[in-house]
Amino acid sequence: MVSKYTLDNGMVILLESIEGVASVSAGLWVKTGSRNEQSGQMGYAHFIEHMLFKGTANYSARDIARMVDRVGGQHNAATNREYTCYYINVISDYLELSVDLLADMYYRSLFDADEISKEKNVILEEIRMYEDTPDELIHDVFMECMLSDHPLGHPILGTIESIDGIDRDRLLGFFGENYSTENCIFSVAGNFDIDETKRLIERSFARPLPSASTAVRGGNTPPRRIFRRHITRDLEQIHFCLGTEGLSRNDDNRWALFSLSTILGGSMSSRLFQNIREREGLCYAIYSFHSAYLDNGVFGVYCGTSPDNYTRALGLIVKECESLLAEGVTEEELGDAKTFMKGNLALSMESTEVRMGHLAKNEMIYGRHFSFDEMVERIDAISMDDFGRVIDSIFRGKQLTLVSIGRIPGNAGAATAEPILLNGGGRLRRESR
Repeated sequence: MVSKYTLDNGMVILLESIEGVASVSAGLWVKTGSRNEQSGQMGYAHFIEHMLFKGTANYSARDIARMVDRVGGQHNAATNREYTCYYINVISDYLELSVDLLADMYYRSLFDADEISKEKNVILEEIRMYEDTPDELIHDVFMECMLSDHPLGHPILGTIESIDGIDRDRLLGFFGENYSTENCIFSVAGNFDIDETKRLIERSFARPLPSASTAVRGGNTPPRRIFRRHITRDLEQIHFCLGTEGLSRNDDNRWALFSLSTILGGSMSSRLFQNIREREGLCYAIYSFHSAYLDNGVFGVYCGTSPDNYTRALGLIVKECESLLAEGVTEEELGDAKTFMKGNLALSMESTEVRMGHLAKNEMIYGRHFSFDEMVERIDAISMDDFGRVIDSIFRGKQLTLVSIGRIPGNAGAATAEPILLNGGGRLRRESR
């Protein structure tokens, strides 16, 4: 049973008490991410995420770390393109500590100038680490190409130039514009008493922060696609992403899209994994993915392979997409995808951290809670017609964006510079074997 209510200051509270677990996860979710950054502010949302752990009026950065570590807990944060989350996982005896500490970080963080100066170096090293991690960097390059000229295409970490330009006043300005209580959700899931937790939250979070603008910047600006980009690096592999537009996060066809991604490259029995890794032996890592946002989405495939195998691996990925368009899937294949999705969902929901995040993200996206049973019903309801409709929407007649990092040998670079178009012909659905 999920309890939802709103404090007088506008903060939404979501509570889910779960029997039979020893832990509890508490998270403060701010409906602000990298897409809310204006020109010259790239990386500000992520920088503020770091600063909330760097000391408050009551606790030093070391105190914050020790308070959680000494009870065997975990504390962390994540900045997304559309939200930021701060969370603490502890055994249930220490929920009060989690609530009080998250509130102190939210209301009383110092944004000390010396700490900001030190954290610049930390984040610059984080950017350099990504630059040296091609299987991570390629995803940022892909998003920049898919959503060029759109705030969603901004690098979440920012750039070296934008981080160098940060100062305390600019950070506090961004914080004040985006971190009002009306723009926040506080979510708790695990083993706890509902009434006692309500009292803890009221005591810690009742005070408002000034109202902030909740407008989604860039919502009316159509992104520009860049269809080909290559970054030459002296690497053992070529890492590449290939893809096209996906669906927005509240599109009714999203459940069918989840099944498409599962069948194409979302599991060890998927077509890409079985045909390109297992049968052909062309790669170690290959998978499909979908990133959904308020007003658009991105669907793609990642692969890392040797320069000698690059052209063949790329051609086989396109061939698998064309095969899905031309032939569709069997009832058995769709059925297997559904049971995989339901099983994955069930296993993930055993984590109190996942349950806490599930509450908050559904509130941000849909304004309501989806129970496990309701999600299973949505998965079971996916039909062959739904699958056909979504694959037409994603692939048919589409030109794919291709981004790559590494060394392309010989004439392979010229060959893969040609437009990659998916047509697929007519669909001949195969009977289950």
